[in-house]
Amino acid sequence: MNSASHGLIPGVSGPIGVLLLLVSIAVLTVCFDRCRWWLQWFRRRSLRRQQWRLQLETAPTEARHQLEDWDREIRFGEPLLQAAIVIAPLLGLIGTVIGLMQVLSSLGPQLLLPAGTSLQGYGEVLISTALGLIVSLVATTTLSLNQGLRHWQIGELERRLRRLLEPSCP
Repeated sequence: MNSASHGLIPGVSGPIGVLLLLVSIAVLTVCFDRCRWWLQWFRRRSLRRQQWRLQLETAPTEARHQLEDWDREIRFGEPLLQAAIVIAPLLGLIGTVIGLMQVLSSLGPQLLLPAGTSLQGYGEVLISTALGLIVSLVATTTLSLNQGLRHWQIGELERRLRRLLEPSCP
C-alpha cells in the first residue's frame, strides 16, 4: 500500500497522478485567467461604454465585428473546461480502480490483512476520485460563471446594437 503514497499527490501515483495534476493546473489557470479577465472587463466598464456608443454611432458594422471579437475573447478556455468536467472524474475513477487492485493484491489470495495491519492507510485509494471530482467541480463552476456572464454582457451589447440598427417607428 505504500507505493500509492509516493506520487506527486498523496494517495495518487503513476501516470494517472501526473494527468490529474496537469488537468488541475490547467483548470486553475483558466479559472484565474477568467477571474482576471472579468475584473478588468468590469473595471473598464464606463470607458468601454463610451467607446461602444461612439462606434455604434460612427460605424455600426464595425461594432458588430467588435462584438464578435469580445465574444471570442470571453469564450477563451471554455473547451478546456468542458473537457476537464468529463476527464477529471474519469481519471480519478481509474486511479481508484488501480489503487484498489493494488490493495487487493497486497491482501493475498485469501484477501486477509497481514497480522498487525490496520485499514487506516487503505482509504488513500479514494483520494484520486475525490481529486477528480473536485477538479470537475471547479471546472463546472468556472464554466457556468463564464457562460452566464458572457450571455449577460453580450446580450446587453446586442440589444444596444439592435436598437441602433432598427429603423425608428414614428
